[in-house]
Formats: sequence, C-alpha cells, structure tokens
Amino acid sequence: MKKLLLLFVFGLNPLLSLSQESNRGPFFEIDGSYWEKSINHPQFIAPEKNRFGGVRVFFGLPIGQNWAIGLLGSHQSYYEEQARGYQNREIYGPDPNESGNSILLGYTQDELNVGLQNELVGWGLFLQRKVKLGTRTSLNFNLYAMRESGKNGQLEIFPDYTYLAWWPCPNCLSIAPGPITRSVQERNWKSGIDLAFVWALSKKLDLGIRANFLEFRKRTISTNSGEINTLVFDPLQALADGYAGDRYDFGSAVGREGVRISLTFRPF
Repeated sequence: MKKLLLLFVFGLNPLLSLSQESNRGPFFEIDGSYWEKSINHPQFIAPEKNRFGGVRVFFGLPIGQNWAIGLLGSHQSYYEEQARGYQNREIYGPDPNESGNSILLGYTQDELNVGLQNELVGWGLFLQRKVKLGTRTSLNFNLYAMRESGKNGQLEIFPDYTYLAWWPCPNCLSIAPGPITRSVQERNWKSGIDLAFVWALSKKLDLGIRANFLEFRKRTISTNSGEINTLVFDPLQALADGYAGDRYDFGSAVGREGVRISLTFRPF
C-alpha cells in the first residue's frame, strides 16, 4: 500500500494538469453509515447487539469530464457476533472415591457465545466514473482498493454461568458477570465497486446515497496467545485461538456496512 501511495504522489503533477484541462477542480467527499441490530439469546450473559459505524474521506482529481482518481481514508468501528465456540467440561459423580477425590464420569461439551469488536483505520486508492442522468442527477461508480488494520480489537467469550463450576470466581463477584476478553489484531485487504445516486444541491455541493455493489475482502485475525487477561479464564485461550486466521468474503457489503450517505465538496 505504501508503494501505491508513493506512486500516486509522484503522479500528482500530471493528474493536476489533466484536472485543469477538464475545467474541473479537485474535490473532497465524505460518506458514512451507522446501524445496530439487537440479538436475542436465551442466556443471561450474551452479545446484545451487532453494530457498525464508519466514515470514509475521499480526495479526488478529475480526469476529463466523467472520470476522477484519488486517495481515500477510512475509520470504522464494529461489533459482530461470531460462530459459537465449544468447550469441554468434566462431569464428576456425587460420591468421592476411597481417596476422597471426586470420581470423573466423563465429559460434556458446552456451547459458548462469542463476539468480536474492533476499530479499523484504512487507506487506499479509488477510480470514479460519472454517468449523468439529468441536469442535476448522476450515477457514480467507484472502483477502490484499500488496506485496513486495527490493533486494539477484543474477542469476547461468554461462559455459561448457570453451572456451579464458575461459582465463586473473581469475575463473578460483581453484580453482573461479564464476558472473558482476549485481545486480537486485524488486517484487511479490500477491493470492490460502489454505486452512488448523486443529486447536485449547488455547483459546489452534492448529496448522494451510496451502496456497495461488489466487494472482495481478505480478513486476517491474530490473537496474542501468550497474553493473560485474568487468572481464571486462561484455559479458554485455545478457544480464542480458533478464531484466528484468514477469512475471505465475496459479494455485496451492504449487509455488513449498510447504505452510506455522502457529501461532495468542490471548493475550487
């Protein structure tokens, strides 16, 4: 990504020349979205809401009458429920053996709710194609590629506190015991196409509604296996490590990021 940014900087002068020839100056654009959705669980302690909030900023240089190229930056925060994790738990008999120890009868597997939250900052490049519909309306197609990263993410694991193995415990002495947290880092590579319907409010200001048409995302999540957050829940680190690795998404990102509202400023 650094090489792409350097390439854009070195190509800035010829792009500015093309921009002046097209009689259209540089522009700034900002778009954003926010949504949240409640999650229903029978458990008392479980993820409550999936949510997403994000802002992107574009700096573009026109190329001709209908094309533009530029840089984009983004910041987003999210919380999303993950696939349930599993933990093995011992089952002991009610009577001790001759040595006074509990008798192990076997094992059972418990399902645990898991949530992931993080804040990501990203940079990238975009290429825009404008298709006029009327005197004040147009369709804008944005082809983009970008990299996002976040180092302060948290994986939240929600134990089942209904069985007595968790009582008493240091985390359960509070009125409402919370989830077990594990720190994670995330790195994403994304490329795709956005489609926006734009209405010109004035010569210098446009209002738009933007939705992602198609996106490919490579998502890499890593955990700090050697880090200890609490004294009680260390055995669940293996469960947390199961959520690390690469994930791939291909399709529209509307279900994940929602529909964005955009404003375009042309100060010159």
